[in-house]
Order: sequence, then structure tokens, then C-alpha cells
Amino acid sequence: MKRPLEASVEGRGRIVGITDGVFAIALTLIVLEIRVPVHQAIHSEHDLLVAIAALAPRFLTYALSFLTLTIFWFGQQAQHGLIAKSDRRLATLNLCFLAFIAL
Repeated sequence: MKRPLEASVEGRGRIVGITDGVFAIALTLIVLEIRVPVHQAIHSEHDLLVAIAALAPRFLTYALSFLTLTIFWFGQQAQHGLIAKSDRRLATLNLCFLAFIAL
């Protein structure tokens, strides 16, 4: 009979799964800061180009945030590749890291 705090292969799979899920949600949510310009303010192609140009800082923020999250995700994947089994301490450390990612 296995005790709850023992290291296990199943625990590793669960950690990898929740890590991928949190990163997927974070990568999806960062795009919500980019909003479509109000259509009542657009009367010509020039107005549209001005409205899109005004969104440039948000696109830059999105790109940098996506790149940063991707770097963290690649690092997590590399670490998980080196772990054969996990226990509650590893899960707790991983959840603390994911709390930082979600923030």
C-alpha cells in the first residue's frame, strides 16, 4: 500500500498536466488586453490604420508576455524531463511557481 507522501510516477504526470494547463490558460488570457477598435469611430481606411497603430503598445506587450511565458514553459518542460518521480514537496514547489505564472 502506497502512502500519500511517497514519490510516484503518476504524481509526475499530474504535475506536468497542471503545468501545461496553467500555461495554456495564461497564454490565452494575455490576448484579452487587445480590443477591437470601436466601429463607430472608424469611417475610412485612414481611421482604421490610426486605430490599429494606437494598439501597437498592446501588441508589443502581448508579444513580450507571450515570449516570456514561452521561455518559462520551455524551462519547465526541460525540468520535467529530468524528473522520474514526484512527491508532495515537488508538487508544492511547482504550484508556487504556477501561482507566479498565473499572477
